[in-house]
Amino acid sequence: MKKIALCIVSIYSFALLSAQNPTDSLNTERSDSLPIHVTNSFSKRLDRFSSSRFYQMTYIGVPLVLGGLIVKSEDDHFRSLRNDYLPRFSRHADDYMQYAPAVIMLGMKAAGVQSRSSWGRMIASDAFSAILMGSVVNTLKRTTNVERPDGSNHHSFPSGHTATAFMTATMFNKEYGHKSPWIGVGAYGMATATGVMRMANNKHWLSDVLTGAGIGILSTEIGYYLADLIFKDKGINRFTNENTFNRMDKPSFLSLYLGLNVPLSGYDID
Repeated sequence: MKKIALCIVSIYSFALLSAQNPTDSLNTERSDSLPIHVTNSFSKRLDRFSSSRFYQMTYIGVPLVLGGLIVKSEDDHFRSLRNDYLPRFSRHADDYMQYAPAVIMLGMKAAGVQSRSSWGRMIASDAFSAILMGSVVNTLKRTTNVERPDGSNHHSFPSGHTATAFMTATMFNKEYGHKSPWIGVGAYGMATATGVMRMANNKHWLSDVLTGAGIGILSTEIGYYLADLIFKDKGINRFTNENTFNRMDKPSFLSLYLGLNVPLSGYDID
């Protein structure tokens, strides 16, 4: 990690030096305006890319999968945290929590609460998502042959429970996220708790959980994309406040940050 950090700093320093020494010194006006033009052009391209559906579908799932692959070599270090603080932890709530967002979603739909999709469109979208998620997870489990932390079998990578939990959380957020930002917070909170419990139960490595979360989100995004191609504008409801929540609308002194701190206290994971 130190080598990677040094490379990034070196590249960044070289970029700064290059920017401070323009090659065209004969035309001062041109050298002053060119960086501004290039910056504006790059910003516009970046804005277009970040607004594209491809980016919206992948900007969370892909980093999670990549993160799972990156931390794979550090799985033993993170497992030591579990063994030190929760050596005898054994709960089965994660077996049910993975389905909780889907159960709540179906309950709200059955109660007549208007969602993004009609029954037929929602079932098709969710079916596509489940088939994709199950196919990818089961294929990887059988081909990677990663042993579970407890040594029970060699089907550890990726976490199916976590993939299911994040798949159902994404389904719930897509269908009812327009109601309140707390829908997404609650759904993904349950999904995250499921993944943490899989590690606490000594059934999965951190890399299994991160990759499973990414697969669950990506499968749902692709599943809904396929359904949108098939159904087009049939059986879909549009909402004026969809994806327009301002996170600073009602600021509070309390905020939640979920991330990875390196290193973790006295645990050396360099």
